[in-house]
Amino acid sequence: MQLLHTWETKTNRYHAYVTKRTDGHNAGNVGLHVDDDIDQVVLNRQFFFQQANLSLEGSVWADQVHETSVRYVNASDRGKGAFRYDEAIPQTDGLLTTEESLPLALVFADCVPLFFCAKDYGVIGIAHAGWKGTVGNIAESMIRAFEDKGIDAKEVEMLVGPSISGYDYEVDRRVLDAVQSVSPIAYKQAVRDESGNHAHLSLQTVNEVLAKEHDTTVIQSNLTTGADTPFFSYRDGEVKRRFAAVIVKERKL
Repeated sequence: MQLLHTWETKTNRYHAYVTKRTDGHNAGNVGLHVDDDIDQVVLNRQFFFQQANLSLEGSVWADQVHETSVRYVNASDRGKGAFRYDEAIPQTDGLLTTEESLPLALVFADCVPLFFCAKDYGVIGIAHAGWKGTVGNIAESMIRAFEDKGIDAKEVEMLVGPSISGYDYEVDRRVLDAVQSVSPIAYKQAVRDESGNHAHLSLQTVNEVLAKEHDTTVIQSNLTTGADTPFFSYRDGEVKRRFAAVIVKERKL
């Protein structure tokens, strides 16, 4: 498990993690929905969580559907999706909590992990932003969820995790038009090498622009997926492998 970032206050720490390729089963796949051996995937999950001194039994996972639904979760949701995919939070691509020691986890293989933290308010969140979730503005949906808790967007920080590089992600006019529609500024900053109805697109940049349009602070991990990286890539043919992104709030001793 790789620690990407830590936020701190006098009383709490907030850690953002990602899992990486390993020598374990299927190179460390943690996806329960990709026709892999479920028992072995659970062992991979346990391995990573033990590395970070986290409880897999106490974690929450979602049934990700490339949309923009956000769910608040609490202690009653502990364990959902940790061992069985059909027990995950249904049809959800964003999770928020105020609970301590309740790891929020989602899985990825090119899509963008978005970590959220309002450290002075004790609220954390995580989102899955593929191209559909990105142009649907899941970043805004997450920020609105924080605002529903009385937290101004300026008090929220968003960390962009490992995802496909803008140099490797070629898209067609349908996707480009959707980016243009959600934010002309994002289109200008995230699209490159445009030729006819195709171009390269940085989903990381689109999500950064969309968050900054609400004055939310953005931190880029500058990490990418791919065969030469520690992170699985669907476009590189790793259709049965996923890495996890995890965020957790912990009280200082």
